[in-house]
Amino acid sequence: MKTLIYNRQPEVIYRAFLTFLMLGFSFFTLKATAQTAMKIAPGSQIKVNGTSNIHDWTMAAGSFSCDARFILKQSQVQDVTALTFTLPVKNLKGKEDLLNSRAHKALKADQHSYITFKLLSAEPAGKVIKAAGSLTIGGVTKEVPMVVSYQVNADESVTITGEKKIKMSEFKIPPPTFMMGALKVADEVTVSLNLKFIN
Repeated sequence: MKTLIYNRQPEVIYRAFLTFLMLGFSFFTLKATAQTAMKIAPGSQIKVNGTSNIHDWTMAAGSFSCDARFILKQSQVQDVTALTFTLPVKNLKGKEDLLNSRAHKALKADQHSYITFKLLSAEPAGKVIKAAGSLTIGGVTKEVPMVVSYQVNADESVTITGEKKIKMSEFKIPPPTFMMGALKVADEVTVSLNLKFIN
């Protein structure tokens, strides 16, 4: 009996060692793929580019809120589990006061103060993320698909860039007019994103 107990000790120690290694591996794997909550960094910007029958125009905003949860592994985005975006309409401005006032009126800024986006799905592939979300403008919500590029930086911040064409009429927004209708703004605009997320 004593000889049997003595001979099993190396097996018991070996199994305990394997269990320890497996637990350690699981811990570091979980840590590497854990969700990282991030917020928008200063310098991020949203631009809306449009055209008219006379000239092109641009409005931009650098003040808005945006929070996201990423799963990062080896400088790659494995998943985006959540993202919400809120832009005060009147923070979106161009170079001309008349453009701003007409655009804010068309966007129903007094009745619906915010443009919002909530992520519904995301599929990272390489350095690209195919996403879909609920976009609300002027009180009207539509599901919109979009494709963006990303970069995981050396400090583990994440930069996202991309463009999305939308038609204002899809959100029941009449394109602004100027000079008694002589200047007519095109229905389609391009929204450009340059977002940096930090811990």
